[in-house]
Amino acid sequence: MIVSCERCKRQVFKYETCNYCKRKICYSCMKSSQRSPKTRRLVICKDCWGMMPRRKAFKNRRGSVVAEEA
Repeated sequence: MIVSCERCKRQVFKYETCNYCKRKICYSCMKSSQRSPKTRRLVICKDCWGMMPRRKAFKNRRGSVVAEEA
């Protein structure tokens, strides 16, 4: 199944979902990823990397920052 990236509109077969903006992104739009505990994978896109509250939450290994930004 071919899906289009919601950031760059490129058609891809494999995608990741950003944990902070919930968009489906391709691997070239993914800025970084890490495994928090052994079961959860955190992914951040290049747009969310530019927002400091989201970047801090990613580096502190937290999955969502919606309550903190409001």
